[in-house]
Amino acid sequence: MLVPINLTGGTYKHPSLPLSAQVTRNFWPQQIDNQSARSPYILESWPGLTLFGAGSGADGGQFEHNGILYHVCGTTLYTVAADGAHTSRGSILGSGPCIFDGIGQDVVIVRGGVAKVWDGTTLSTVSGVETPNSATHINNQMLYDGDEGRFCSSNVGDAATINALNYATAESSADDLLRVFSFNEQALLLGSKTIERWWNSGVGNPPFDRVQGGTIEIGLKAIYSVASNKDSVYLLGTDFRIYRMSEGGALAITDRAMSREFSDFSDASDAIGWCFTKDDQYFYQITFPTADKSFVYPEGGQWFEVSSGMSGCRSVANSYAYAFGKHLIGDYRNGNLYALDDDAFTENGETIRRVRDTGPLHGGLVRAPGKTLEMSRFELIMETGVGLVSGQGSDPVVMLSFSDDGGRTFCTETWGTVGQLGAYLWKVEWFALGSFMSRIIRIAITDPVKCSIHSAAADVDIGI
Repeated sequence: MLVPINLTGGTYKHPSLPLSAQVTRNFWPQQIDNQSARSPYILESWPGLTLFGAGSGADGGQFEHNGILYHVCGTTLYTVAADGAHTSRGSILGSGPCIFDGIGQDVVIVRGGVAKVWDGTTLSTVSGVETPNSATHINNQMLYDGDEGRFCSSNVGDAATINALNYATAESSADDLLRVFSFNEQALLLGSKTIERWWNSGVGNPPFDRVQGGTIEIGLKAIYSVASNKDSVYLLGTDFRIYRMSEGGALAITDRAMSREFSDFSDASDAIGWCFTKDDQYFYQITFPTADKSFVYPEGGQWFEVSSGMSGCRSVANSYAYAFGKHLIGDYRNGNLYALDDDAFTENGETIRRVRDTGPLHGGLVRAPGKTLEMSRFELIMETGVGLVSGQGSDPVVMLSFSDDGGRTFCTETWGTVGQLGAYLWKVEWFALGSFMSRIIRIAITDPVKCSIHSAAADVDIGI
């Protein structure tokens, strides 16, 4: 009998691998809205990377403000031109990610407990602020977090001037204030146990008051995980769940299995996240540098992994900015800036390995629980005839392997041809694939060609 196989879901790895060991890596699982389409769900290649500008030193973050791109590489602040050329503007000491924001012509960069301001001519240190982790712009003032739960606001229109009276304390809980962040004209004070909402009342020092009833009982795990689009704020909580916050409250968007995976990381507090919009779809991407893993959430869709190289490690992406009509990615290794490119199928020439591990196929799916199944044929419906004119990818292949022990080990890969340029095939097939009690099927592609997978099925017979 011909059994449909779900190849188009997201990543879902349960602690008990035989239950579910699904992986979707460097594929974007999409739902097709058109009811007349061949398949309601597909897997599409996640965009590759093309070089935009060469950096020098580890990426420290980037920020677009008033049409100018700012980029920290190593310990240097650069402005970046539309052709990718970097111009040095001064030193940003320390290591790790920077937090940026802008007010008027000023750009604030916070790193290692020091806030700097670039005013278009000079890079100077903000005085009168207590060892900040972050800064955020709200109503023409800059807010900074301080020590022992305090925060302060700058003078109106002047990010570098702090009135000593303009300090207040996050007051709903005796937790440490970790980050300030503005959203929808409110200041979010994100602590280790709670998140408070404050608004600019225009009265007092500082001219901010707490929103009554606006406290959210979620602690912030990683200060660099906070990001927003026009509708929502995303963050990693202390319970290792990722939340999407809006005016209506906070919703966890990770399941228990995914949150458990995060909690098993030796360090999740260094997570870095950002939001972006592509093809009218909102995305949130988060990377765990110590754990060497990266994940993407398409709003309303399913989580999937993004990875560089061949081993399933983290993506090279360390920062994001939209500038010059491009989605720009900072490389954590060398500070290079790349553009996300739908027509590129490598990362600046480096191979991308795309993988989908299915949920388990077993007798229960064909009303024969506990029975052995014999797989005589496996078929993959995908776009074919996508080969390149020459070189690797001129005769592209898709690699099939499977695991009969719950995803712990996989058999040797066998190849199926995807078709040279213009050689359009109906399907890709494999035959005589043996017997099993439960099987996870892995599809992998490393050739630098477009990949669009629509559906899959297997011919199976019920054994003993």
